[in-house]
Amino acid sequence: MKRIVLSLALGVALQGAALAQSPSPVPSAASVQFTAHDVATLLKATMDAVKSPDITINVVVKDAAAMPAYDPIFHFAGLNAKGAATIWVLTPVQKTEASANALRAATELACMATGFAGAFWKAIYSQVAAADAAQPADSPNPYKYRLALTARIQAIIDGFEPSPSPTPQ
Repeated sequence: MKRIVLSLALGVALQGAALAQSPSPVPSAASVQFTAHDVATLLKATMDAVKSPDITINVVVKDAAAMPAYDPIFHFAGLNAKGAATIWVLTPVQKTEASANALRAATELACMATGFAGAFWKAIYSQVAAADAAQPADSPNPYKYRLALTARIQAIIDGFEPSPSPTPQ
């Protein structure tokens, strides 16, 4: 029952959050369209990734000087030649809301890029990664569109307020 409530609440949130296609030739994270069911699929993949043998995520610990300024806590660094994802982690890890959100964003990108979240999310990842690649070489944030997508997903999640359970009569 909770899964249905989450899907319905996310569906309502997404109806208001859906944006029209961007007129620019390079798509942005805002022009990507998805449904509540798609978000639920992505969130399930991020939770399943911890235990699944179907995805490999290598975690590399870095100090603050080695982390990118645009993604300083957890950073999805990409895929290696074998298709395994790599996430860089700032050490020491702090247990804060910002840290939890950064970990979720990095894990979402890893699940999208590897295809673990499904072909739909892999295609979205490819679309926003292409938009990032189209930026000038000296762009201060080469992950601008990928991080905007994860921020958009996080805003939808943050906007979800579970409704109180109906009182039995």
